[in-house]
Amino acid sequence: MKTLDRLYPGNSFFCGRTTREVMRWNVVDVDALPEYRLDASPAQLLGFAGDMPFFAHEAACTPDALDFLDLCGLPRPKSLHSYRTVHEAAANAAELMLQGGRMVYNFGVLPDLESADGLVTPLHRYLKLNAKSHLPELVDAGHLPPRELHPVHALGKLRSKPWTGPVFLKVAGAVSNGGGAAVRFCAEPADLDVVIAEFEQRLRPDDTIIIEKDCAPLRSWCAGVAILDDEINWLGASVQLFRKPAVQKGNLLSLENPPEILRQLALDIAARARQSGYRGIAGFDIGETADGNPIVFDLNFRPNSSTGLLLAGPAALRATGLATAQSFYFRHNGPLADMLEIVHKDAAAGRIIPGSMFDAQTYGRTLDDPTTRSCLDGWILAETSAEATSWIRSIRTRM
Repeated sequence: MKTLDRLYPGNSFFCGRTTREVMRWNVVDVDALPEYRLDASPAQLLGFAGDMPFFAHEAACTPDALDFLDLCGLPRPKSLHSYRTVHEAAANAAELMLQGGRMVYNFGVLPDLESADGLVTPLHRYLKLNAKSHLPELVDAGHLPPRELHPVHALGKLRSKPWTGPVFLKVAGAVSNGGGAAVRFCAEPADLDVVIAEFEQRLRPDDTIIIEKDCAPLRSWCAGVAILDDEINWLGASVQLFRKPAVQKGNLLSLENPPEILRQLALDIAARARQSGYRGIAGFDIGETADGNPIVFDLNFRPNSSTGLLLAGPAALRATGLATAQSFYFRHNGPLADMLEIVHKDAAAGRIIPGSMFDAQTYGRTLDDPTTRSCLDGWILAETSAEATSWIRSIRTRM
């Protein structure tokens, strides 16, 4: 298993805490985003820190959580910085920067930490690389879906154009985005009217929207790479699972490799990003099409929801002899310890790769937020996707 310290420059540390404003296009409804998710989400990489200094809220690295890492065979962070408040996280991270450390983040940075000298990826470069409008600068035209860019104030003109089939509308600006929250699928003209009305309300008139043709891929892969000073590491690829078009519900990993042309395309994109100065983990959403020509839908220059799966999944599948690993997301109003006890047997058998763990009771000492819930996110190993889905449903009824 590869750990973050092997995938970033040697003086790096990870502090993923961000703000509600930064996350506005990572969730469908930013007004409904619980505060605790800003502290729980970055902890998904807790078990993959290795020697890299890692910042986690105390509710995400409780003794129960760290013991669970041991049970699952993941290493505890060797340099864990536990914080209770956002101010404390920012102050401690700033101190590491003064000592020569450089910060890794995934969904943007706290305002106090935007110093270009203190970030592995300067914020302006991060925002440009992650903007959906930037794809043509990194991807050859033959691997892009047909797409047009329009300012929000001009979207109304689309209503008078002949309907040419299903399309996706995507927010194109320099904003952090993920999980399909910045994407809307329009299967018919009436859907277009609804989405245009939403974007006209949520965005500024001169903000840019991408209109992208639905290429109906056979499968969509999330291809992972690590871009280093002297090499590019292929981390593997998982198949994306969708609740509905553009709304992702997780990832599925097997020991099956994606088509070689898709892998090579991901490495070519990574090489161009490396030339632009990017260093670190990235994940690319690439469609496998019927004619064999891969199509790139999105580029994420940051750790993402499948990073831990790619880092630990292949070795776990080989060790257990199982065939697949699939994402799960559990929530509970009680303590984290109760959730961990329910899955203890499967974890001890090597069937669970933990991601985020978060204890609502511990968080309650920091913030009295009635929406706070205990979390257990990760990946379950099984013989088939159907078996994994059945396990997830069974466990959810016991939470």
